[in-house]
Formats: sequence, C-alpha cells, structure tokens
Amino acid sequence: MAHEVGAQEKITYGRNDRFEGGPVGGGRFWVDEQGRSVAKIGGPRDWRPNVMIDVRVGDTFTVGGQTWKVTEIVDADSPDAYLLTTRVS
Repeated sequence: MAHEVGAQEKITYGRNDRFEGGPVGGGRFWVDEQGRSVAKIGGPRDWRPNVMIDVRVGDTFTVGGQTWKVTEIVDADSPDAYLLTTRVS
C-alpha cells in the first residue's frame, strides 16, 4: 500500500503487510540499559543481509522507497508492545 507523507502505521509483534515493499514486523521489544524503549523489526528482502534491525524513537528506516520515522514505542516491556511510525519521505 502506498502511503502519503505524514501517514502513520502501527507495528506489533508479527507482520504488517500495509507497507509498500513490505512486510515489516515486530520481532522483539525491550527497554535498554539507559531506560530507552527499543524494538527489533524485520523487513523485506531488500534489507538483507540484515533482515532484522534495532530501532529507537527518532530512528528512520526505508521500505519500498518510503522512509519512516519511529515516533513512539509503547509498553516495550509487555506482550502488548507496539511502535508507531510516520512516513517522512
């Protein structure tokens, strides 16, 4: 699915097929030693050889030519964890 700049998407455990060039999915969420929320997300084949990346609030990643910024990671230390992303370009 193509998104306009400013669109938001939620990434939970599992996969989100709404990213053009995706899917993208949450593999793990945790709080690091500095108390920051972190998510390990998996992406499409063009992310290889590093199919999984660690992201924190403010980080960006590109899927299908669209760049997304991590705007929030919610409840990183719970089974209901998710992150919110906003398309920036």
